[in-house]
Amino acid sequence: MNSSVDTLSVTNETSIAEDNIPVDGLQKLRLAALNKFLEKGFPDSKHEEWKYLNLKPISETKYNHRVVSSPLKASDLEQFYDAGNDTVNLVFINGRYCSEFSGHQSHKHPFSIYSLESREAELYLETLRNSEDEPFHALNTAFHQGGIMIHVPDDCRMPMTIHLLYVNDSQNEAVAAHPKCIVVAGKNSAFQVIATYHSLNNFPSLTNTVTEFLIGENAVVEFDIKQNENSNANHISRVYARVQRKAVFDIFTVTMGGALVRNNLEIILSEPNACAHLNGLTVADGYQVVDNHTVVDHASPNCESNQLYKNILDDHSQGVFNGKIFVRKDAQKTNAFQSSKNVLLSNTAVMNAKPQLEIFCYRKN
Repeated sequence: MNSSVDTLSVTNETSIAEDNIPVDGLQKLRLAALNKFLEKGFPDSKHEEWKYLNLKPISETKYNHRVVSSPLKASDLEQFYDAGNDTVNLVFINGRYCSEFSGHQSHKHPFSIYSLESREAELYLETLRNSEDEPFHALNTAFHQGGIMIHVPDDCRMPMTIHLLYVNDSQNEAVAAHPKCIVVAGKNSAFQVIATYHSLNNFPSLTNTVTEFLIGENAVVEFDIKQNENSNANHISRVYARVQRKAVFDIFTVTMGGALVRNNLEIILSEPNACAHLNGLTVADGYQVVDNHTVVDHASPNCESNQLYKNILDDHSQGVFNGKIFVRKDAQKTNAFQSSKNVLLSNTAVMNAKPQLEIFCYRKN
């Protein structure tokens, strides 16, 4: 059995020595997360949340989980700068933020960028960390390097767009990239973030990405995702957002590429009058599998959420929509809407939809 993280095929039986984990200020957190993963391993079809996915293409591939250096040049990335002119491009290659390819030539940006190993990010890592029992989030915690925190200050209504540009370079070996980004929106701020995912593959690739938002009071944040990796790519993403009083969080997820794609969204409406809109579009063909799993947690009263997911499926492709809504004990006057609309263009395409609603709230006299 190969216990080296450098070329590790992570399985339920794998044993990993502590000296194989990246040594930095996050080491204890990394080791704890990895131990949680090794305790449970990859989920299989017996796990209710993963019943429609066959994860063998991921679990049986020998990926390099370290951050792999890439020979890519700025000119190789020009084809991916498609988020508009008034944009600050923040580039990640194989999970690591690359400042040399990032920025904007025409103006300085009003937000701050910190390493996740900085003191400024430490508080938010502890505040937002919540789901390392989920296997891929645990892997991300164990292996992410070169992640960043973006902080938009109070009262900043930013005219430019933040573009998170992720590239998985698996031209020389099978690479698992584990990018991580935290976005903190100050009170009364307003801005847009776009994330695009691309792959340059001769070998299989895995992008296992985590993006976490803390949306301050009365802030308005839009997050747009375009996943367009190629047919050798597997993609697991997790977006977590905590939305505070009178804040609005809008997320749009468009999935067009990749062999196996799982989009996990968890939105917590943590204070009164918070609002979230979740929209998703999947266009799939061949043998693609795209699974959208959403959780909207109404943890406070007078909050509203809307979910609309559409799938256009052809050939032997498969789509999944699993949408959960929780209405907590004190979350009176909740408005929650959910819709899944699907078009099957062939007799062999398959769509599985599973809406779920759990209400713990009771009416107060």
